[in-house]
Amino acid sequence: MMKQDIPTPSPVVEEATAVDAAGAGFEPAELLAELKARAASEQEPAQLPDRLPLNAIATLPALFQPRGLAENHVYELTRVVKSGATLDPVTVIQIGGTPFLVDGHHRREAYIAANVTKPVPVAYFRGTVEEAVLEAGRANSKAKQPMTNTERQDFAWRLVKMGDYKRPQVVEAAGVSMRQVAIMRDALKALGSDAYEVDRWWQARQRAAGKDGPDLSDEEREEQLEAQAADYARRLRKEFGGKLISNPELAARALDIYFGRKLPELLRDLREIAPDDENEEDDF
Repeated sequence: MMKQDIPTPSPVVEEATAVDAAGAGFEPAELLAELKARAASEQEPAQLPDRLPLNAIATLPALFQPRGLAENHVYELTRVVKSGATLDPVTVIQIGGTPFLVDGHHRREAYIAANVTKPVPVAYFRGTVEEAVLEAGRANSKAKQPMTNTERQDFAWRLVKMGDYKRPQVVEAAGVSMRQVAIMRDALKALGSDAYEVDRWWQARQRAAGKDGPDLSDEEREEQLEAQAADYARRLRKEFGGKLISNPELAARALDIYFGRKLPELLRDLREIAPDDENEEDDF
């Protein structure tokens, strides 16, 4: 049975071709197999509306959402919706009688936060279920708030574990290199069934190399730091929404109190990672 908010599958879906034994229990692969069987056995409506109620659109984040929600982005989109402006259509794929959300998870959350009850605009993806998964990755890679390097690596790792995609498809959808996909495939072979217990690529690579943490290369240490930073950023967005983003002075005062004597070190590191502003006037 599917683990997300999806209508109960028909008996035909329950008899879908089993995933590879090593990947049994790996949710994305199981969801993909079930949707493929459903697409082959159920007929879609003759006419598809260009607007749908939110509660009519099923979501499968484990299959179609390559990254976590950026709460600050949801916050900004919610403000746009409340102002009366129209957001771009969300992308869905029609499987039998059910539309599934492929791209537009932030827009969906914004509609919910804005208490939208009217049908919202949709666009239909006309490829296969396998292609829809790749499209979800491509759309997020090209979005206004594109996936971070860590998110792209994790999405590529998910695709490799699903076993349905060739290297060029993973490269295009996730925005990683061909060599990186080859490394991931080697790690999958080395880890066997244990690979399906690890969602984060940097952790999978460490396990495959037999490393327990301290003995990391510079590249691996940078990848681990980025993953941890992304996790902390998600927790900040969840806690504060857009409050700190919309009020930099408040954020600065809060950080001053939090870091105390460590604040100069924070400022030094921020100067190193912040992009240069060519229009910024020199301090005198």
